[in-house]
Amino acid sequence: MIELCGCFRDNGAMSALPPYSVRVSLRAKRLQMKILPPGKVEVVVPKRFNLKHVPAFVAEHRQWLQFHLGKMAAAYVEQPLLPESICFRAIDESWRVSYQEGSRNRVIELAAAELNVFGPDERHARQALRQWLQWRAKQVLPAWLAQVSAELGLAYNRVTVRGQKTRWGSCSAQKNINLNRALLFVSPEAVRYLMVHELCHTVHLNHSPRYWALVSSKLPEYEKYEAELRQAMAAIPSWALPGFGG
Repeated sequence: MIELCGCFRDNGAMSALPPYSVRVSLRAKRLQMKILPPGKVEVVVPKRFNLKHVPAFVAEHRQWLQFHLGKMAAAYVEQPLLPESICFRAIDESWRVSYQEGSRNRVIELAAAELNVFGPDERHARQALRQWLQWRAKQVLPAWLAQVSAELGLAYNRVTVRGQKTRWGSCSAQKNINLNRALLFVSPEAVRYLMVHELCHTVHLNHSPRYWALVSSKLPEYEKYEAELRQAMAAIPSWALPGFGG
């Protein structure tokens, strides 16, 4: 990952570009731009692409970036750093959250879907919540993937649950699948689609027409869930983001 922040000559004048990172992707066929919560810009470039053309690409989309960065920034300003409740759409589960000062980070599940979070300060309380989110996702997502794998007849090797910043999931050449723990915040239909998406990569490790034909054969309405996931990253609560607020 390359972090960049520079200027671009526009009609003879130098104008500043927003900070952005560049990620080289073996799968990418064209330049892509993503805005990742809580407001980071990522440019995805194909392998062997000449990076000197990236600033012009960013400058071309400056107005689009400013609009969506402002929109995302406003959304995160409105979010509390520590939530009073947590809703996992994927598994139709809601929790009430209370906080107590403690010498070490921990989360205790009480009766009636209530969490008691301990930590010496807000930063440690967020860390405790993220640790609990990781634990809850590992309880749910691997078993769910195994079920979808059996339904589709597409086998994989190993599954890992992570707090990924830029991807909902991935599949390696060894058929190892990574799933983002934040999938708990999206609809169950979108979660299942993501699993179908990654399982199809065990057959085609690319986004070729044959790959999308396989996805379509397993889930004909996949496009609406693809669109949902593109928008859903911005809806992840700020406390759940890796590294947010410590």
